[in-house]
Amino acid sequence: MENIAGRSVVSIFTGEWPMWILTGLSIFAITLIVERFLYFRRNAFDPIKGFARFREYVRQGNRDEALRYAQSERNPMGRVLTTALSNMHLAADDLSDIMYSTILDEKLLYERFLGGIGTMANVATLVGLLGTVWGLIVAFNKVYSASGSGGAKVVAGGIAVALLATLVGLFVGILSLTLFNYFNKKASDICTALESMSEKVIVMLSRSALKGPTQEPMPQPAPRLQAQAQPTVKLEKPDDNAAWRF
Repeated sequence: MENIAGRSVVSIFTGEWPMWILTGLSIFAITLIVERFLYFRRNAFDPIKGFARFREYVRQGNRDEALRYAQSERNPMGRVLTTALSNMHLAADDLSDIMYSTILDEKLLYERFLGGIGTMANVATLVGLLGTVWGLIVAFNKVYSASGSGGAKVVAGGIAVALLATLVGLFVGILSLTLFNYFNKKASDICTALESMSEKVIVMLSRSALKGPTQEPMPQPAPRLQAQAQPTVKLEKPDDNAAWRF
């Protein structure tokens, strides 16, 4: 469809300012969507298979291989496992806090630019509505200028702008809103999977042989019983003069 009501689509986009705004919003929204799609694809991982392989290294007591595998996984799972191995000397509660902080950092990276996509979903729809109103204003202004003459051709140009602005605004808005919800849900699912895996890793590391054999405390010598002090019997010195008393 090259022409709309006697006007080409290119002339409508280049000749009306609402269409300029919609074009800029469309390019911006598509850029953010493509960037997020590439990021999610580049950081994709399988938490079930990844944890199973990591668990085998831990069961074998091979810390070097476990660390090498975690560092080779250039995704959030690998970074969380690397954090766990690097801080495994800490207590379980402290290790849990550090791993949870790492997961929060990964969540922020997953949710990056999602606010912009959600904003585009609302703004593009509103700008499309603005273009609709502007096109109608142009159409009625031409009717008024023509003093009631000219028929449908007078208002055709303004109606074309109004309908095209509505179409583009709704298209960008629906696309942005749909992908915003998709990326947001996927980021939430990934972080939930990381949290579940981190709990398993903490329990597994606390019971594994990577920390070495536990040293049992040295038996403390039994406290020596202090000899109970015997009461001192004080012997009375015989009185030499006792025999003379009567």
